[in-house]
Amino acid sequence: MQEKPGNLAPTPEAGGHGPRAMVMLAAILAMWFVVLPADNSGTITAHYYRIQDRTVLGFMALALFTLGWWRPALRLTLPAMPRWVLWGAAGALAGLLWLGTYAVMLDYPLTRDEHMVLFDARNFSQGQLAAIVPGQWVGFTLALVPDFLLDAPGDSLLASAYGPGNAAMRAGFGLLLDPALMNPLLAGMGLVALVNIAKRQFPDTPHAVWVCGLAYILSAQMLVAAMTTYAMTAHMALNLVWLALFLRGSRWALAGTMVIGAWAIGLHQIIFHPLFAGPFILTLLPQRRWGLFATYALVYGAALLFWINYPAMVMQLAGVDATSGTGTGTSGFLRERVMALILERDPNTLALTNFNIVRFICWNVLFLVPLAALAWPAVKTGTGIALPLAAGIVLTFLAMMLLLPYQGHGYGYRYFHAVLGNWFLLAGYGYVCWARRDQARADAGTAIMAMATAFCAIPFLLVTSHQFVAPYASLDRLIERQQADFAVIDTEQPQNAIDQARNLPDLSNRPLRFSSDDMSQAQIMTLCQRGSIALIRRQDFHRADFSPDLPETSPEFERKVAVTDGQSCVVKTRE
Repeated sequence: MQEKPGNLAPTPEAGGHGPRAMVMLAAILAMWFVVLPADNSGTITAHYYRIQDRTVLGFMALALFTLGWWRPALRLTLPAMPRWVLWGAAGALAGLLWLGTYAVMLDYPLTRDEHMVLFDARNFSQGQLAAIVPGQWVGFTLALVPDFLLDAPGDSLLASAYGPGNAAMRAGFGLLLDPALMNPLLAGMGLVALVNIAKRQFPDTPHAVWVCGLAYILSAQMLVAAMTTYAMTAHMALNLVWLALFLRGSRWALAGTMVIGAWAIGLHQIIFHPLFAGPFILTLLPQRRWGLFATYALVYGAALLFWINYPAMVMQLAGVDATSGTGTGTSGFLRERVMALILERDPNTLALTNFNIVRFICWNVLFLVPLAALAWPAVKTGTGIALPLAAGIVLTFLAMMLLLPYQGHGYGYRYFHAVLGNWFLLAGYGYVCWARRDQARADAGTAIMAMATAFCAIPFLLVTSHQFVAPYASLDRLIERQQADFAVIDTEQPQNAIDQARNLPDLSNRPLRFSSDDMSQAQIMTLCQRGSIALIRRQDFHRADFSPDLPETSPEFERKVAVTDGQSCVVKTRE
């Protein structure tokens, strides 16, 4: 695909709104600062806002208002980005993120989403798509893996409900190198692809290319996600590589986009890549490139059908006959994954959407949203690829607000991760719009906002992310130290420790971990008859500095485990 470069004629509309956009955004952020509750309401969304986002939100509002009123001016002169600088920056970024994986995020898969990547990777490394639940553990499956398990009849298979792409990549990568290096390398690859696209779009405005690159490396959302096992880094990087090839437009490049697209659909959730790629593919229609459009439609249709039916294939290969759920193929997917989400509306959608938007803004560079807003003239006139970039953002936002407004855990708004590149490129368009009218103020404002992010927001978010992960990792190590066959973990309401009930798919780890909320007293006694048990109570949580606000006692947990009173199977918990 050949697009005209993103050059815009200087207009008052394009350039004169820079300070005004900053003041308007500052007012909106200040309103959120006042309106959004800062109390600990019990949801992880509100908790994140209280410990991270609210502080950054206040800082951003103050900084944007100051810049909008001050209007500093300083014209900078930057050369076109040399190739060695780009590749050096990508390598340094990957190295620092690899270091941060251990130093900041402790190489710990905190959430069930992250753990299931390792879970499936273990299956793949053992040459299987799913493990069959051994007969002795039939009925215990949900206690062993409480969430995001493939919905096989009778919970008879141990495999995640997610697409396998990210886990398969990690399993393959781990055969050669430290698997913790995969996402950092993908992040470096994404930077190279982004700058390649930016150079194509802004050939006469090298500053805009630098702006896109800065937006990327100063995105705390991009940085922290790349230090985890989340699939979102792969979504972002593969989408950027896809777009770089799509814009190149050669036969081999376009063939590459089809291969990448088919794989990206199966990375994690099938929805993210089509929402990104769809607007670009649709641009082929006004260009009257019917054959290429039809080829994309055929390839993407086949890929969607394959990945939608992947759970059914896994079950069939394991000898499990599914009569309901996603195991029944396309009809089950539409019924269980699509219609269920549409019909079961979350009453807190509006509040969650506000939290999500705030979290996205706070976890990205300060200039991102103001510059993206200034790209409106480029979007409106269809300059370059501004329109499909904006369309991908809007489609993703509307789809996730409708289907899944609650993101749960996440660093930034992870459902925007697949279209992060769209935001960064729109910031480049916005810079061009502003600079063509008043480059001195555009340069100064962008530079100051970049420095404020680099020296204030990012360090704060890295420190608080580490502080958030550390107690989870500490409790995980405490459970690992138990000299018992089984560990029954208090996961009664509120289920703060539910993600600690994690096991290998072959169930070879010791102690095997069980979620108490998914067990009966009879099942606990069955464990007692089979081996030794460590009971992980809230007092143990507190020794690991985990959920210190929880009461010391958990009446429902104590009621369940009371059947083990006086039994020799219970061992003393090791600190």
